[in-house]
Amino acid sequence: MDHSPASPGTAAPAMADAERRITRFLTTDMAEALRAVEHETPPLSPRPFDGTPAIGAMARARVSLSHVAGTADCLYRVEAFGDALLMSLQLNVRRFVAVYRVPVADPGGGGALVTADTLASRFERWSIGAGHAGWLTGWRDGTDPWNPQARMVETYCYAMLPADFLDNPLEQLYWRTDLVQMTRAFMLEARRMGIPLSAAA
Repeated sequence: MDHSPASPGTAAPAMADAERRITRFLTTDMAEALRAVEHETPPLSPRPFDGTPAIGAMARARVSLSHVAGTADCLYRVEAFGDALLMSLQLNVRRFVAVYRVPVADPGGGGALVTADTLASRFERWSIGAGHAGWLTGWRDGTDPWNPQARMVETYCYAMLPADFLDNPLEQLYWRTDLVQMTRAFMLEARRMGIPLSAAA
């Protein structure tokens, strides 16, 4: 394999192509995939491949996004299971970062107390599963991107991807699918524990 530096005449088109692929992955591929965070389940059948509906027809989550062309970041709002999760993704060629943002509950509001420490302990099982899939997870205090006065707890997930990720459809399918499954599990776990994911109006 030739590892010599690319000439100036070839580097610019290659970088522009990589940026287009990153944008498409974040704004098209991931946005569509996240709709499957919540989906209908067909009835049991003795012949599973006879008329099985495609996920596009069964997906029920609503996804909206915010992205600036030319950047490696995208912000999403995933509405599913009667709640809404604010999350962001960063794809820096082969470094993948997902961040889930959970509003800090008012201690006097009678709901579950939400802090970085309490979420870390309550989502320990979820974190172990994410680790098995290749994610490094952690917790930190943060703020709402549109309202810096609103405090949130950020659950961040880091993964290093193969160097050829942007050219490898199977790797893209793996990480896209795993992120959908991880997001689904995060929302269901929050619902099970009575932790609201969307900030109160």
